[in-house]
Amino acid sequence: MKIVYRRWTREDLPAVRTLLWETWADAYAAIIPPDDMRAYFEEHYSDDCMAALYADPNVVGTIAEVDGVVGGYAKTYYHAAEQRLYVHQLYMLPRYQGLGLGKQLMKLAGERARTHGFDRVWLGVMVENLPALTWYQRMGFQVTEKAPFVMGKTTVQHYIGYVPLAELDRLSTSSEKHSS
Repeated sequence: MKIVYRRWTREDLPAVRTLLWETWADAYAAIIPPDDMRAYFEEHYSDDCMAALYADPNVVGTIAEVDGVVGGYAKTYYHAAEQRLYVHQLYMLPRYQGLGLGKQLMKLAGERARTHGFDRVWLGVMVENLPALTWYQRMGFQVTEKAPFVMGKTTVQHYIGYVPLAELDRLSTSSEKHSS
């Protein structure tokens, strides 16, 4: 199995969009009604929205490619006014979970945070998304607030917090290949 980490390209956008929808359906089906997920997805991740995200200099997408297939993806956002780097999205296709892709994508987000002089990466996770919440907690996720997140007509609570870079540094390293 060959795993490569690299920055996204414009050509990756359709695969990222497909990955997002498949992972959302897997992660959120028990939390968010399908119509609300679809409406939110189409509003925020249309082809035009994806192109705008790609063009935003504060946004960096990183692909985890498994044997030539986009198996995972993370999107970071540098928020200059808040002086924070956010992991806005981190998703793995279900068939690629457990391979360490997420840990490596978090470590790469940590590297980006360091380039801005930060000592942590910020993120939000839905309170009811227990598998993701538990996974982030194992990395040292520290909750600083609880806030509503609206998807379609559904409002769910999500935690906002951070993972210290020192905790990401402790994650086991992988022999997986990285390219930027």
